[in-house]
Amino acid sequence: MRKPGTEKIVLQASGQGKTWLGCSSLVIFVLGVGLTMVYGIGSGAYCFLLLIVVVVFGLMNNSKESNIVLTDSYVSGGTVFRKVTQWDRLGRVWMGQYDLLWKGRNAKGGKPYTCKTAYGPFGRECQHNQRHVSIDLAIEWIEALRDASSETERRELIRKFRGSAPRSLSAIDSLSPEEQAKANKLLKELNSFSIGSRYRKERKMEIRQYFANKGWEIPPTTPSALMEVFFYFYVFILIPGCLFVIFYILFKYCLA
Repeated sequence: MRKPGTEKIVLQASGQGKTWLGCSSLVIFVLGVGLTMVYGIGSGAYCFLLLIVVVVFGLMNNSKESNIVLTDSYVSGGTVFRKVTQWDRLGRVWMGQYDLLWKGRNAKGGKPYTCKTAYGPFGRECQHNQRHVSIDLAIEWIEALRDASSETERRELIRKFRGSAPRSLSAIDSLSPEEQAKANKLLKELNSFSIGSRYRKERKMEIRQYFANKGWEIPPTTPSALMEVFFYFYVFILIPGCLFVIFYILFKYCLA
């Protein structure tokens, strides 16, 4: 007889997120104390107010009440308002910027609702083995359990998902057509050009983590001709040109 805990998956906040919350709270607290000692309580009050906000929202996103739970009969989640959605009443599942969302219904033919659970830039991990689970993989698991035909099939899927990530990497060409299509779509997103976007960088990190979760090898990329032109322009024209202008102004107006 299997233990009840093996028939579910609990996706909890990652250890990195909890560490970040603790360190950032400590830094804000120390800064607030320092400002209070030097400039008075009026200056430190802003830091203490910020500390309260950070701690409250951090605990909301990192507490067990925000866990995503997958069982053979339902999925539950929600950061503020918990929702338990039976699999036959689950609709679309998608990702926001830092959230995982799904559509559900309270009853057949009932009014639909949206359940929103914070996923955060640090992602989530399985409670039973601390395996990191990217948001793409979490959506894949939820959709597979939703589309399963019976509770028995869902229990088999849950036991499969609870395993460790593959240790060896598979080339994209060796995957099934569906997996190749998804891999190529994510690779296109991974290799897209972006500047100065924190979310884009975190998204690319999530994609790399998804490939690691699936045991897929990320093929080496070769820069396009346009990117090479930008690189040579930046290195051999823009930077030397800026340095020339700076030194010209420096010698002409400051050292003359």
